[in-house]
Amino acid sequence: MLRALRSEADRLAAAGICVPAPAQARPAMRRALQSGSRSLLAAEGGVVASFGVPPGAGRLVLSFEGFLANYVSILAGSTIYADAGEKAAALRDVFEGHDVRFLMAIRNPATFVPAVFAASTSDDFTEFLAGQTLEGLRWLPVVERIRAACPEVPLTLWCNEDLPLIWPEVLRAATGLQAPHAGDTTILREIMTEPGFRRLVSYLRDNPPPNLATWRKVVTAFLGKYADESQVEEEIALPGWTQEVIVRLTALYERDIAALKARGDLQMLAP
Repeated sequence: MLRALRSEADRLAAAGICVPAPAQARPAMRRALQSGSRSLLAAEGGVVASFGVPPGAGRLVLSFEGFLANYVSILAGSTIYADAGEKAAALRDVFEGHDVRFLMAIRNPATFVPAVFAASTSDDFTEFLAGQTLEGLRWLPVVERIRAACPEVPLTLWCNEDLPLIWPEVLRAATGLQAPHAGDTTILREIMTEPGFRRLVSYLRDNPPPNLATWRKVVTAFLGKYADESQVEEEIALPGWTQEVIVRLTALYERDIAALKARGDLQMLAP
């Protein structure tokens, strides 16, 4: 998200939207969260100055996969992101007095947990799981904790698996700008063959879609022909992570998605 938005930083800045570089924002956020600082934006020349926020900016977009937990801590409790409520409240409080909004992706635990393990410093998958049950690897309780801790903060969710078809909507949700973004095809570049991606970009340039529904139809057709199978097919070979486990986790994930879509206190982006 940051890479896509920062590719059009000048345009966003003209609209009053600041997307600071991670090297600027993350250390400042880390210090604020560790110290329990409230109202990060209140003090003139305070820690927010290191974000490089220009005068007159009305929207600040921050993104970091470690906001709710670092890799080691994601499975440290009885469920994934056991401290999600407390962490979300801390994020909100850092910007006390301002309009805070949360955006978050969820992902099938069957692929999410192996991906977190691969990104962690652990080399023992059994130890990394720390006795987690399949029921503990669910997203619904995570979202419930966030809503309970921050019921007044708007929350937008989406499924990682849907990202290629909803990426423009994610960028629009982050910026509040409903026009096309320069990074609308960023995700597609990563999962398509290079010749196929070039054809898609050329087609979209010559035939601008009138709306996102048409954009999705075009992208779906091109993905059907030019998807890079090495990028979209995930092979999982970990001790105990059997096909039975994957099927069970996928069923629980689909149940959680249905429950989240039925809630009235959040927005769910979907194709």
